[in-house]
Amino acid sequence: MGVECEACPLGLAPTASTTAMLAMGDALAVVLLEKKHFKTSDFRMIHPGGTLGQRLAGKVKDLMFTGPSLPRVSEGTSMPEAIKEIDRGKLGTTLVLTSQNKLSGIITDGDIRRMVASGQSILELTVEDVMTKNPQTLEENSPTYDALNIMEKYQITVLPIVNSQGGVQGILHLHDILGKGEFKFNGT
Repeated sequence: MGVECEACPLGLAPTASTTAMLAMGDALAVVLLEKKHFKTSDFRMIHPGGTLGQRLAGKVKDLMFTGPSLPRVSEGTSMPEAIKEIDRGKLGTTLVLTSQNKLSGIITDGDIRRMVASGQSILELTVEDVMTKNPQTLEENSPTYDALNIMEKYQITVLPIVNSQGGVQGILHLHDILGKGEFKFNGT
């Protein structure tokens, strides 16, 4: 890429060559857009003021996991069963619920790692022996930016979502706020 002469009367400042370089960059971008089947919705997802800004302005209920996909166990559950539930849920955590579907605690991969590192035989324990009691929570109509602030302040990646009576509504993962894995440059 080059030009015969710069617009600068001294021939020193890169004036015409920078404009030519911009045109070449635009041409390459257009070819890449077409080759990768890039759509308007793809652009919105990576634009700095786009998706993350929209996610943070939204409500927790718009991003949280609910229903059958929600990893949960009841109080009294053995740790081997809780570990199976953590694995099934694929969030690195499970919520521990009372018989009234209220949050009793949370168990994360980190809790299990710390327990194993302490030398205790985790397989003989119940969820109450390992769980974090009274974890940080939010209600489903809270702004997503509140969830992100709590996660950052307490250095956690998951946040149980409860109603005003402490009933479990869902769980929010940091990656769902940040949109991890949603954008792909393969046209699908």
